[in-house]
Amino acid sequence: MSWHSSLTRQVIGAAALALGAVTAAQDTPGSREEAQAVIEQARRDKADVDRRFKQAQRDCEKGILVNPCREQARKERDQQLRPVREREVAARDTLRRLDAEERAQTRAKRPAEQAAESKERAASTPRGREPTASGKAATPSAPPGAKDPTQQEAAAARKREEAAQRRAESDKRAAENAAERQRLAAEQAEKAPAEVQRYDERQRAAEARAEEKKRIAEEHRKRREKRAEERSAAQKPSDGTNPK
Repeated sequence: MSWHSSLTRQVIGAAALALGAVTAAQDTPGSREEAQAVIEQARRDKADVDRRFKQAQRDCEKGILVNPCREQARKERDQQLRPVREREVAARDTLRRLDAEERAQTRAKRPAEQAAESKERAASTPRGREPTASGKAATPSAPPGAKDPTQQEAAAARKREEAAQRRAESDKRAAENAAERQRLAAEQAEKAPAEVQRYDERQRAAEARAEEKKRIAEEHRKRREKRAEERSAAQKPSDGTNPK
């Protein structure tokens, strides 16, 4: 198959997809189901375009002008994909618009639902109080978002107690740390004389070792000198003549 026939097939495919684009533009999806259907059709169209593009690439290998054929096939593929992508983008915009509308409706319904719940609670307690199982009057329920002053005072008292407890624990740790530092200082003060004495002993021992090394080195020197004198005396002539 020549590259001319491949391009002809690509042109026919492009015309078919363009016609589909015009039809889709005239019938913009208005519901979620229609938008999903357009997206699915766009996915199938893109797969079909890709399949025919690969076939055109293989057909170009059989011709003479391979590179121009491939370039033309890529152009035809891009032309065919453009309306498909436009339809897909329009469908996804429709989905986003529908999602935004649903969220807005949910937010609009929420205050009405809360008001209805408040009315139901008020209607269930017409006198403001109901006897509980123990016979005591129950406190009327507070409106949404409101807090009982008694509960607020109790919460504030708990916070004050927790803060006081944290301060007490912090003061306790500080006192313990100060006592530990004082104990260590006292131990160091007690150890100071003994440390000084041990230091003096180490110094004296070091000086004694240095003196001992010096004495041993002096003895070695004297022995070397004595051996040298003995060797020198042994090398003198044995006939009693003095060397000139």
